[in-house]
Amino acid sequence: MKDLFMTIEQLRAWLRDWVAQATGVSAEEILDSKPLENYGLSSRDAVVLSGELENLLGTRLDATVAYEYPTIELLADRLLNAPAAPQPEEHAPRIAQGSDVAVIGLSGRFPGAKNAQEFWSMLAESRAGTGPLPVGRWSEYSADPVMSEKIAQQNTDGGYLEDIASFDAEFFGLSPLEAANMDPQQRILLELVWEALENAGVPANELRGTQTGVYMGSTNNDYGMLIGADSAEMHPYALTGISSAVVANRTSYALDFRGPSINVDTACSSSLVAVNQAMKDLRTGSADVALAGGVNILAAPHASTAFSELGVTSPTSAIHAFSDDADGIVRADAAGVLVLKRLEDAEADGDDILAVIKGSAVNSDGHSNGLTAPNPEAQEDVLRRAYADAGVNPQDVDYIEAHGTGTILGDPIEASALGRVLGAGRGVETPILLGSAKTNIGHSESAAGVVGLIKVIQAMRNDVIPANINYSAPNRYIDFEAEHLEVVEDPREWPEYSGRKVAGVSGFGFGGTNAHVVLTDYRGAPAKRAPQLSTETVALPVSGLLPSRRARAAALLADFIEAEKPALVDVARTVARRNHSRSRAVVMASSTEEAVKRLRQVAEGKVSVGIAAADSPQVPGPVFVYSGFGSQHRKMAKDMIAISPQFKARLEELDAIVDFESGWSILDIVNDDAQTYDTETAQVAITAIQIALTDLLASFGVRPAGVMGMSMGEIAAAYAAGGISAEDAMVIACHRARLMGEGEASLSDAEQGAMAVVELSAEDIAALDGNIEPAVYTGPGMTTVGGPRQEVLDLVEKLDGEGKFARALNVKAAGHTSAVDPILGELHAAIAGMEAKPLHTPLFSSVDKGEVYRPGTTVHDEDYWLRMTRHSVYLQNATEAAFNAGHTQLVEISPNPVALMGLMSTAFAVGKADAQLLYALKRKVDPTESLLDLLSKLYVAGMPVDFGAVFGSGARVEAPYTQFNRQRFWTNARPSAGVSGLPGARVNLPEGKVAFSTNADQAPSALAIVEAAAAAVKPGAHIIATEEHADLPPRGEVTTVVSQSIGGMSVAVYAVRGAQTELLAEGFASALDLGAAPIPGVADVPESEPAATAEVDAVRWDPAEETVEDRLALIVSESMGYDVSDLPRELPLIDLGLDSLMGMRIKNRVENDFQIPPLQVQALRDASLADVIAMVEEAVAGGSVDTSDIASADTPAPEEDEPGQGVGVAPRDASERMVFGTWATFTGKAAAGVTSALPEVSDEVAAQIAERLTERAGIEVTAQQVHEAEALETLADLVREGLETEVEGNIRVLREADGPAVFMFHPAGGTTVVYQPLTRRLPEDVAVYGVERIEGSLEERAEAYIEDILHYARGRKVVLGGWSFGGALAYEVAYQLHQRTQRGQDSADVAFIALLDTTQPSNPAPDTPEETRARWERYAAFAKKTYGLDFEPPYEMLETMGEDALMTMLAEFLATTDASEHGLAAGVLEHQRASFVDNQILAKIDFHRWADVTVPVLLFRSERMHDGAIELEPRYAEIDPDGGWGVIVKDLEIVQLQGDHLAVPDEPAIGIVGKHMDEWIEEKIRGGQAVNR
Repeated sequence: MKDLFMTIEQLRAWLRDWVAQATGVSAEEILDSKPLENYGLSSRDAVVLSGELENLLGTRLDATVAYEYPTIELLADRLLNAPAAPQPEEHAPRIAQGSDVAVIGLSGRFPGAKNAQEFWSMLAESRAGTGPLPVGRWSEYSADPVMSEKIAQQNTDGGYLEDIASFDAEFFGLSPLEAANMDPQQRILLELVWEALENAGVPANELRGTQTGVYMGSTNNDYGMLIGADSAEMHPYALTGISSAVVANRTSYALDFRGPSINVDTACSSSLVAVNQAMKDLRTGSADVALAGGVNILAAPHASTAFSELGVTSPTSAIHAFSDDADGIVRADAAGVLVLKRLEDAEADGDDILAVIKGSAVNSDGHSNGLTAPNPEAQEDVLRRAYADAGVNPQDVDYIEAHGTGTILGDPIEASALGRVLGAGRGVETPILLGSAKTNIGHSESAAGVVGLIKVIQAMRNDVIPANINYSAPNRYIDFEAEHLEVVEDPREWPEYSGRKVAGVSGFGFGGTNAHVVLTDYRGAPAKRAPQLSTETVALPVSGLLPSRRARAAALLADFIEAEKPALVDVARTVARRNHSRSRAVVMASSTEEAVKRLRQVAEGKVSVGIAAADSPQVPGPVFVYSGFGSQHRKMAKDMIAISPQFKARLEELDAIVDFESGWSILDIVNDDAQTYDTETAQVAITAIQIALTDLLASFGVRPAGVMGMSMGEIAAAYAAGGISAEDAMVIACHRARLMGEGEASLSDAEQGAMAVVELSAEDIAALDGNIEPAVYTGPGMTTVGGPRQEVLDLVEKLDGEGKFARALNVKAAGHTSAVDPILGELHAAIAGMEAKPLHTPLFSSVDKGEVYRPGTTVHDEDYWLRMTRHSVYLQNATEAAFNAGHTQLVEISPNPVALMGLMSTAFAVGKADAQLLYALKRKVDPTESLLDLLSKLYVAGMPVDFGAVFGSGARVEAPYTQFNRQRFWTNARPSAGVSGLPGARVNLPEGKVAFSTNADQAPSALAIVEAAAAAVKPGAHIIATEEHADLPPRGEVTTVVSQSIGGMSVAVYAVRGAQTELLAEGFASALDLGAAPIPGVADVPESEPAATAEVDAVRWDPAEETVEDRLALIVSESMGYDVSDLPRELPLIDLGLDSLMGMRIKNRVENDFQIPPLQVQALRDASLADVIAMVEEAVAGGSVDTSDIASADTPAPEEDEPGQGVGVAPRDASERMVFGTWATFTGKAAAGVTSALPEVSDEVAAQIAERLTERAGIEVTAQQVHEAEALETLADLVREGLETEVEGNIRVLREADGPAVFMFHPAGGTTVVYQPLTRRLPEDVAVYGVERIEGSLEERAEAYIEDILHYARGRKVVLGGWSFGGALAYEVAYQLHQRTQRGQDSADVAFIALLDTTQPSNPAPDTPEETRARWERYAAFAKKTYGLDFEPPYEMLETMGEDALMTMLAEFLATTDASEHGLAAGVLEHQRASFVDNQILAKIDFHRWADVTVPVLLFRSERMHDGAIELEPRYAEIDPDGGWGVIVKDLEIVQLQGDHLAVPDEPAIGIVGKHMDEWIEEKIRGGQAVNR
């Protein structure tokens, strides 16, 4: 029975009894003022209570009434004193002054959708992105028995991103170590901010240093928990990497944004609160652009398993928002970013406006029915505030993207608040439509708000509201009809109740922070900009941080244009609004085919017609040169007026000044083809055109870094530098031109003057008789003189007769001479009182010789203009000053270029032949073509050109966005166990395989084992690709197998279960830098795979063909430069001149040819050839190598009666090596040197030596001659004439043949014998010549080689190449041959250059005293450690006399050091000296010197520099993939070799070198035609 007349006290007693029965707490303990939640009343109990109260009181109640009024006291008062039904509220005025905010760009990542476009497809197709826990997610916790059990038992279904570990660290300037210690939430937001800016058409580089705010919502710190659980993996980078504060700060830092940078953590409302804060800062001016959004990544299992344990997680693994079967939440990953601007700014900037945020509000639940309990009144309040802030009538709202978590109590509370605020006053036909993206992807918590906003914006753009999926029937606790609510069950057209689309998005944090954002579609019209050039031809800029990224961007754009065939001008507008990075290119095109072709050329690293490209900005910037009289032509400005509204408008403004001052019109002359220009009108029109051009270029973002004027061009230059106003510039031009025109007209024929350009210096002119005066110093050999007409004409005739350049100009007066003196007074009066202003741009004055006026200087007073008119024009001096200031781009601003020849002459004279001399307009050249060409060249040099302003407003296209080069970065942290001993115990298997065994509980994940195994087999290796097949088990044995191959290794990880194994993960790793790109500032390097050896026959020792001794003798002889027959078997190799380089080559060759385990280099150093033979024979037989019997390198001191041998000189050619080896063979001891005094030998030994020399040289040598020889040099001279030496002059003939000629240059400090293995690898008809070492600079050596090369080339196409330093010699020779060709001298046609690991460090050593001293200290330490040489460099000499003096002293030291005192042969010291000299030359080479060489280059790269080189120059530890060559080489192919630098000239690497050189010879010399060899 319904009791309609209960008192409050009776109702309170009834409630106390009901709570007591429901909770088991005695009624006496229940206080009316205490929240019911404190007694254990659940949300479901509250819903049941509301139903029983309905029956008791006979009135309809909200299911949430007991939650809204959480104490018995409040509930009873509410039930018996019910508030009146809500009435429609009048449209409230805005409670805060503020502008609307435009959404101009967005980006996101969602479960089941990689971007916003895919997300919309999911929504429109009513699909879900939720599913089971991905393989590998949370595998780090598998060794934690408690957590692994929870993961197995609890419901972990959710919305998961496919990949949360991959990231493009290089793009954002982060090291791999720092990236791995960064929360993936920070990483994902970095990439999404970039994508959002691209979507918005806001170049990120243009926001640097601006008031751009970053507002991000993030709440969980899963990655921090993961890293923090394993102190062994807690790197200091994690301090910032896992900090919530840094989530927003990371973006601001990476992109240099200077506005507010705020991380917001209000749990599930975080991203909406972030948007609210961004709106406030935009309205107050604290930010001009805002990036707002949120991120939520489930990187740890704790919260998910806890929610499941509490019963919060949906057992059906789906969110059923507002549905009667709502049963809980599903957690989700997601992230989203919006780009926001004040609406008026977005309209003025011509942005695409996706939606308009009208207002927002944020509040708190306060002291609700529990910390995490919602407060219905607070939800109503936040809605009212939001719509008041937005100035939107709540009844106009079409759709609400609800918080909608799909819980039994949360949904009714939210629906009730919506009904009270938005539902009142609505009719049946205008219900509030409800939906939630959580039904599609799950609850993304701190990202949920921005996900909802992105959904609504996409829905508005597509005019469709997607379905709220997982909806079976209305929630029984929501009165949809009374609240005027309707769930969107199927996709429907947007209703637009008010004539526009209006929506709200809600988010409620579990700690009580509520937020609501109101947005509408955009119905306005952004500002339109007219094109300023013809759109028939467009410029397409592409760029990247590195050349390789620029190449990729160009290739993607080419693919897009080829496939979609969009209007090119639409593409141009789009790419103009993308980021402009440091490595830039611009393609000019007038057709789709032309655009695709040229973009593909950029992708290939090529530059051709219609392409501008550069790899780093030019810091100084361009100088604008305003030329003078003479640049006029009949149709100047006419074509510009026709295509550029802005140019036309500016010219009209300037023409009005001319009309007022002079009474005539520039435009009248332009438009009337019958009129022509005279002295007066031409000068004024040129000035006006120069000013209009300057302003037009400025509107494109192009402003000069300096200016200079030529004669009357000083007027426009003064305007461009800020020295005078445009109005004053035109007044000066008008009066100066008028007076000069009047003066010229007043002259009789007899009084007329003349001017001429003559090939005379200032001194020559001063020495002339008569009245001729210098007028313009244009450039070297280009001086303009003036004077009486006949005198000038006579001078022209005289110089012409002498064979000197002289040309009379078509003028009637002599400007800049005494002839203009009569007009100066009137000119002063006409321009008196004009305001000279401080300069804002440097002025390189041609008025005041050699003066450079800096910003802030005021120079343009009346006297300056009188000097400009009367005095000589010092253009050459101004040009030199600009070059001295570092400028290398000069741009002539005029109707037609007339100053470029003078500028070029000066450039060549001061050694600036590479300067760019550009122009804006040119007669008979389409101005669109000339200006786009200028803008392109300025853009690639770093100028912030706004191509968008060039092409105006209009359609844009979905051109490809930045493609990130992502790699996996993840911590190795292992909660509860820690990581130890990965990858485990090692076992070497046959065929080069390696296996590891470890326990599963020692590894955080299977992928961590992949990484550890790769690093153990090949230190420095990095993972190229991975795939997880199953989770790492919590315990048990894990086996990893590594299979090595050319270019890398395959890694497979297996779980061992008894006799069975299961593949857990596999990957491919490489020690090659395959994923890296060149450093900024170098040209693009084509990607190349590691060189395959499958097609290269391996060079191996065959016991059936030769003995160990024969093969070893060949290896040692080729490495040391001896003939096999001259090698003494018993002498230590070091006595024969073995150095570290030779030792490493022998070691590498022996290990390769005999396929034996590694040898110790020290053992080789101390061994004789006989010792090495014994070692190898033992190893080949399968035994271990015993080196204990090898003699120490310490040589006993000479006996007292032994004559002193003096300082040794190493063998210098084949004759001396043959004599040196013969002496050692028969005496049993090496000579101290070829110039050292020889000891006495017996008659028998002398006879043996004589016989051997006679046999080898082919001429008779007697025993008497051996006895009489004071030094080996004497014997070498005897045999040299008869010896058929391979070395003639500077050339060693490695193989003579009639086919293509290959010239290989010696390596640092070495001989070309090193190229014998290469010679064997090249076809037999290929002639191979070694170019041997001589002293001198690089340039001097190359010059000395040229004649020899031409002699041996015999008119054939040649290949130039070299290993190490030899490659630099090859390039210098190619450069000098190129110069000879240009000069018309004999030369050779170079087919290609082969560089065998010729490189420079990524970061070359600076040329500072400190670095030089450090280098010499390293060299001295190396000499001491390696050879026991005490060489203390005199550093005071280094400071006072420089490094060259110290080099001379080193040579002297080595020349006067007795090698034998240190147990060394003379050759060791000589090699060290020569190597040091050559390597110093290589280190200091500026590759730019060779930029004019256009020969294709084949570059072979080793995996790394050898340790010895790194010890002497640590910077060689880091070398770019292109070795530094990309900066000058456009046609570059890179072949990756295995092994270090010293392995390059020997097998197996040299087999790959030979194969590729042969292919290039076939292609580039033989023309690809097969030749019978």
